[in-house]
Amino acid sequence: MEPASLHFANPQWLWALLALPFVPWFFWWAARSKRATLFVGNAPLVGAAPGFLSALAFPWFLRLLVLALCLIAAARPQSGHKKVEEKKPVTDLFVAFDVSGSMRLMDLKPSRVEAAKKFLAEFLDQVQNVQVGIEVFARLPFTQCPMTTDTQVVKTLLQNVEVGSVKVDGTAIGDALVACLNRLQKGAGEKDGAPEGSVLSKLTGDRAPDPGNKNHQAIILLTDGGDNASRIDPLTAAKLAARQGVKIYAIGIGSLEPTLAIFKDDSGRTRYYVDPQTGEIAKEDPVDMVLLREVARLTGGEAYSASDNASLKAVLGKIARLEKHDAVTVTDWQYNELGAYFLLAAFLILALDMVLGLTVLRTLP
Repeated sequence: MEPASLHFANPQWLWALLALPFVPWFFWWAARSKRATLFVGNAPLVGAAPGFLSALAFPWFLRLLVLALCLIAAARPQSGHKKVEEKKPVTDLFVAFDVSGSMRLMDLKPSRVEAAKKFLAEFLDQVQNVQVGIEVFARLPFTQCPMTTDTQVVKTLLQNVEVGSVKVDGTAIGDALVACLNRLQKGAGEKDGAPEGSVLSKLTGDRAPDPGNKNHQAIILLTDGGDNASRIDPLTAAKLAARQGVKIYAIGIGSLEPTLAIFKDDSGRTRYYVDPQTGEIAKEDPVDMVLLREVARLTGGEAYSASDNASLKAVLGKIARLEKHDAVTVTDWQYNELGAYFLLAAFLILALDMVLGLTVLRTLP
């Protein structure tokens, strides 16, 4: 090892070495009441040693050496270095996936929910250098997949998404957006559900956006209806997203006209829903594109209508191109840590001191 390659990560510990010359005085003061009167072992040989190697001074020398080695180890001596480069994701995406009952409708093939799952999986194959998470929602939001760079895991969990994943039906767009924002800001440690306390703290200014987060962040909202169950208004959620620098790409799935409502009966068969009051087949409200356009506009994102499989595939392909960024290369330097060698030497010297104290330098009061 070349001397020039040796350096210390915590050099402030080396200042304590200046105090070592005063330690023998402390040893002398602590030991004077226990001064030996009789040596057992080869006392004449040890006593004949001159100066600091005398029988009484030699243990002190060893202990000073142990202290010095420990202080050097605490200063973290290092040698050599190697350059380590790592590709970091530059985009964080959270998908807000509507799983309300109307997603069973079959104007997209084989159904709205199945078409969305298929083209989202293809979307994940197109994007690169991203962290992705999925929030499913109906009347309540639920995190299907926390944010991860492993798109294969996301695709696997995506296949488990079903209408009815959230037991209480409805369409709570605002709450779903807020849940995604909290996941983007706090990561995977947040509990599932609509985090009211966190939302209020951000709305009142108690939590500012993290200036150290250099990643681009976006939410892809997939829904086929209008908001009818949110505790947080979708436009309020959009303003919060804009404040945090999060874009929203809103995709309205399905026909822009009222569509015949369907449901699954107890046997699992799909049937049309008949209004018991009128005796006619009920109709689902169309997607509220006016709301989606305003939500997207407030955040600098885009809103799209996808009334069939081809348009949904095209929309997700466009978003993939918009969110395709080059990875950031992070360079780090790794060094060889030498502190363990100094600690090992200190341990061996301490062991030597103990052995000598039990043999050659053994004393009796």
